[in-house]
Amino acid sequence: MFALPEITYERLLTDNSSVGLSIMFSVDNENDNKFGITPHYRVYFGKKKANGFFLEGNATIVKFEEYYQYSQFDMKGNMILFGSNIDKYTSFGMGIAAGTKFLGRNGLFGEAYLGAGRFFNPNGIEAYPRIGVTIGKRF
Repeated sequence: MFALPEITYERLLTDNSSVGLSIMFSVDNENDNKFGITPHYRVYFGKKKANGFFLEGNATIVKFEEYYQYSQFDMKGNMILFGSNIDKYTSFGMGIAAGTKFLGRNGLFGEAYLGAGRFFNPNGIEAYPRIGVTIGKRF
């Protein structure tokens, strides 16, 4: 469930826009995504400074490692070949998301967002989700 945590930094440009950078990393071996960087630009529509509903445009670069095993059998059903391989590749994509940010006391905030993007590569995965629930502190 929490196999791909992110660390995010967001810089306010104006009262209703910001740029940010999220770094994702895998914490288990079951996940093909090993590492990713997602810069994003947000436009806020709330009455308070960078608060409330927002739309996000993002790009992402993700490093993948796909592990697979293969085998080959003869006509009698005997295994004649067995092996494994790891395919490593990097993908680039762009996407959009929408969400909301709730600003509390002392600069604490919470946000939730949902979106998707598309990779521009011929390897395996064509789309990526952009889903998150964040708790943080505004300085």
